[in-house]
Amino acid sequence: MKLTIHDDIKKIPYYPKAMMYGYDEGWVRLSSNENPFPPSPKVFSSILDALFFTNRYPGGELELKSAIAKKLGIAAEQVLIGNGSNELIEMTLKAMKHGKRNKVIISDPSFAFYAIAAQVYGYEVCKVPLADMHVDLGLVGKQIDKTTRIIFLNNPLNPTGTIFEQEHFENFMKTVPPEVLIVVDEAYAEFVESAQFPNTIKDIGERPVLVMRTFSKAYGLAGLRIGYGIGEESLIAFLERTKQPFSVNMMALIAAQAALSDGAYLKKVLRNNRNGKLYFSKALQELSIESVPSEANFILVKLGKDAEAITKRLFEEKVLVRWMGAYGLPDFIRVSVGRMDENRRFIEVLRRVI
Repeated sequence: MKLTIHDDIKKIPYYPKAMMYGYDEGWVRLSSNENPFPPSPKVFSSILDALFFTNRYPGGELELKSAIAKKLGIAAEQVLIGNGSNELIEMTLKAMKHGKRNKVIISDPSFAFYAIAAQVYGYEVCKVPLADMHVDLGLVGKQIDKTTRIIFLNNPLNPTGTIFEQEHFENFMKTVPPEVLIVVDEAYAEFVESAQFPNTIKDIGERPVLVMRTFSKAYGLAGLRIGYGIGEESLIAFLERTKQPFSVNMMALIAAQAALSDGAYLKKVLRNNRNGKLYFSKALQELSIESVPSEANFILVKLGKDAEAITKRLFEEKVLVRWMGAYGLPDFIRVSVGRMDENRRFIEVLRRVI
């Protein structure tokens, strides 16, 4: 039997995954913005203790909400837990469905799943180009009309690592109608050093804002898939209604709470990231290669028309980086900050390849 699939679904692109070859020590994995360190020892200890209870449905969500709320100085009822940020994105799209308001605005390029998920749920997607590798909130604002329902803002922006600043965000928010939800994806917030990074959480309750964060990056739990959202209590309650029961597994819930409690581990990760970016900046300057200053745990590197070919050459040397052709930036590669030995290996092979 041949099933008929709607043309709108056929038009949806696949999510552009990075090459994920090998977990052995021979590979240098700098393609997926991952934390180069294993999680906190507290995470391993908590997971081992929980293994004997895997015959039970996941518990611990209320405890994790309370821990996040305490850290951020908000109420636990303002926290939403999801199976990675991707589930939060889907919950948002499901809960915000509105007959007359059916447009989603995103920056282009940005995290690819915004557009993919929006199309899956039947939204019209409006893509707004960057200005000098930055999200231009003025340009985004000009696209708002009576059909707009959700605006996804990625800050720091994947794949450029740039941010929009507090003053620009405040001015932008004044122009957004109350019927439009602003979703600010701050997956890389922990890595930001700029004093001008917006304090988006303070806008919760005053304006329709949902802030998304994750344990995948700075806390090293990408393989367990757990993220969280922060919003006004009634908004969070509506989003919760669209969530699958027990969508976040027991190990992820327990690991996230343990990771949140280990401040020393987080400091080590952030120190490594800072030193790695400084090393990349100096090494690339010595090679006369341009890069975009980043507030995240990756850098965007301009290699010109040979960027894809160089990516393949690096792969042959077991160095994984991300060619940005799928993001409309064919002259660039994106390189995650690894351990210092991995960073040096990338520069060593890049120097030889070019």
